[in-house]
Amino acid sequence: MRVLIIGAGLAGPCLAHALRRHGHDAELFERDTAVDARAQGYRIHINGDGGTALRKWLPPEAYEQALATSCKPGGGVSVTGPDLRKFTEIELPPDVAGITVDRLTLRRIMLRDLTEVTRFGAGFFRYELLDDQTVRVFLTDGSTAEGDLLVATDGANSGVRRQLLPDFPVTVQDTQLIYGRTPLTAQARRLTPAPALEGFLGVLGPDGRRLALAAQRFRQNPADFGLPAADDYLMWGVTAPADVYGPGFFELGAEDLLKLAATTLADWDPSLRALIGLGDPDYLVPASIQTSERPKLGPPRPVTLVGDAAHPMVPAGISAGVAVHDAGLLASHLVSGAPLLEAVRSYESEMLDYGFAAVARSSRGYQ
Repeated sequence: MRVLIIGAGLAGPCLAHALRRHGHDAELFERDTAVDARAQGYRIHINGDGGTALRKWLPPEAYEQALATSCKPGGGVSVTGPDLRKFTEIELPPDVAGITVDRLTLRRIMLRDLTEVTRFGAGFFRYELLDDQTVRVFLTDGSTAEGDLLVATDGANSGVRRQLLPDFPVTVQDTQLIYGRTPLTAQARRLTPAPALEGFLGVLGPDGRRLALAAQRFRQNPADFGLPAADDYLMWGVTAPADVYGPGFFELGAEDLLKLAATTLADWDPSLRALIGLGDPDYLVPASIQTSERPKLGPPRPVTLVGDAAHPMVPAGISAGVAVHDAGLLASHLVSGAPLLEAVRSYESEMLDYGFAAVARSSRGYQ
């Protein structure tokens, strides 16, 4: 079996490792020109189900490196107001257990053994179903590839999903988000509220403005494993109603995004604005906030979806784990010996149950 995977983030490489372990061919196609071509994701949590998938499907050495470079354990999730006067810890369900990692470091670890089957600079353009029940994919570099199955792990704005499910119900909320990170220098540590140094802190304003803060403190430096060195940092995300950020939000440059994020919190505790102002301009990402509703399944095809491509959700710290879990679930069905379309349909039925339960949890957690 040959599987074509669109997207080389985290779920795609996990699926590729699983398939190759069982003797199947898997090829990854990634629109970025290199693994670190742009800022994309920082400190992320992978829940217990996602962690189980990593442990089961990654090569043992890769999994051990993922653990070794993960975030030092610390506190849980707390919330506070803009004045930072009172911190309330939130009780979390037991299935949240897992690992917290730097996304780029984990991605590098996962892709290191997949170099020969990963094609960068080759984004998805369209696909067509062939008479022999296989699929041909057309890529943005002008090339094509054919396989038995096309899998989209290309995120919430999946091009594969737009073609497969043109009426897929996605809602873009009337709020926008600026992601960034601040190097965890001595000055930044003094400014950072203690719950954010040890765990995850949500600062909730009464008018729709929000700030997420969480420190990434590496257990071991990735350089110990032949990867680019990485320093500890504070991840942050500033959310505000779209009218606060104004028109042209997605066209702003890094310096303007950084200034906008800081000024959005101008009337909050001064330490928060200072922390944002110390942010690294190389790690600014504007984002919309999306959620989705469960679609109806059509007849099975040799095309399927994984992670945010299948069930976009609001940012609540669970989407990465759900995506990796999806990849592991799909792998289990594909290597089960069942006919291909039967395996795909079984996966989709389970994935939709699990994925849209996660969508509902993310909405509740976000609120």
